[in-house]
Amino acid sequence: MNLPIISAKSLIALSVAFLLDHGFAQAQDATIRPGRERRQVRRTSAREEYPELTRKLLNPLARVLTIPTSFEYLEGAGIEEIGQTFTTRIAPRVPFVLNNDWHLISKTDLAWSTHKNVIGSTEQEGLTDFIQTLFFSPDRSLGWGIYWGVGPTFVLPTATDDFLGTDKFSIGPSAAVYKQAKQWTTGVLFNHVWSVAGSDDANYVSSSRIEPMIAYTAPTATTIAVGAEINRNWQNNSWLVPVELRVSQLTMIFNAPVQWSIGGKHYFSDVDSAPDWGTFFQVTIPLDQSH
Repeated sequence: MNLPIISAKSLIALSVAFLLDHGFAQAQDATIRPGRERRQVRRTSAREEYPELTRKLLNPLARVLTIPTSFEYLEGAGIEEIGQTFTTRIAPRVPFVLNNDWHLISKTDLAWSTHKNVIGSTEQEGLTDFIQTLFFSPDRSLGWGIYWGVGPTFVLPTATDDFLGTDKFSIGPSAAVYKQAKQWTTGVLFNHVWSVAGSDDANYVSSSRIEPMIAYTAPTATTIAVGAEINRNWQNNSWLVPVELRVSQLTMIFNAPVQWSIGGKHYFSDVDSAPDWGTFFQVTIPLDQSH
């Protein structure tokens, strides 16, 4: 797979979702008003048939099976600040009922990434490391709409290029706390991993990640969220903090709920090779809410 293919997939996915959601799927629709009316009907149907779905999609501890697929572009990476990164990421979230009081949430992260001109004029492409997180969470909240979960995170060295991964097997604790009240969702995810096995030539891994987030969901099932991914590498004492603004919309496509999201991010870092900014598009498909 080469760079233009990944870029084209991102563009195609964005275009198809945009066209479907804005009511131009049929060639005979020649006026703006019918398109707006159909779009409003789909969004109204999504709100009425799935009134709590938007809130569940915001809460990583909610018992809903989803498959988020995202396409991300980053600019300004590398020492010369001309590097580009294209990443396609699949991050399924699968709930399991353990008993009457507890459930388990499995969160998987697998990505294919292409880096161009990040290291000189070279190009790297392939799979990144496989990340698996498990959250054990009680069915009942702590009160006041507060949910929590704890569990392990595993990082498997599946990267097909040394530059795209750590070449180490790492493990560590994870925790999440989220509060949902009316139209607001706030919360934070945390994990820390240490390398315990892998190539002797690879650097030892000791890194932390904190993801705070605040989101507002309007009555139209539109969500505006602001968040960050605070990454701390304890081996070289460096920080990488992308701050993100995201807009999401729940709608109906082929009588099924689908949420699309679009947004941008700006990077703050003391690492010279970090990207400057990025943009992304994501489609989230809820498959089962019966757990």
